[in-house]
Amino acid sequence: MKKMDRKLRISAGAIVIENNKILLVKHGAARHGRSFLVGPGGRVENNENIPQAAAREVKEETGLDVNPCKILFIEDLVSPHNRVIKIWFLCEPIGGQLLKTQNAIDEGIVEARWYRKEELKDEVVYPSILVNINWREFLKDSVEIKYLASNVADDDL
Repeated sequence: MKKMDRKLRISAGAIVIENNKILLVKHGAARHGRSFLVGPGGRVENNENIPQAAAREVKEETGLDVNPCKILFIEDLVSPHNRVIKIWFLCEPIGGQLLKTQNAIDEGIVEARWYRKEELKDEVVYPSILVNINWREFLKDSVEIKYLASNVADDDL
């Protein structure tokens, strides 16, 4: 069997928690057949480091300013043609205003808002660990970085 070359991409994501709520963006149904929620994030550009990318993506997708504090997850997304390594940071909100940005609209994001845990039970959420973990664990100094591996369709990347 011939070894397939996958396109490799490094991405950064943000987990932002405030007042027992988590900041998520909602992508519309067009891309996946149904809407889904995900922490703000995206591709690391050549002129920035990974924490800078996480902060930029939050600003672009939500209008908020954040300070990336620590790594929570390393997500390894593998599809037939692509591989994305996404570093998820716990981020502290430090300013800005939650709003619908042009970058968000261009990416198919229909909403950015704060969600309570119980609001997620009937939603598709990425990374999916957010539905089943106590978010207070993220705030502990002793939090263990989790490796999240999954196989996905190319459309999901």
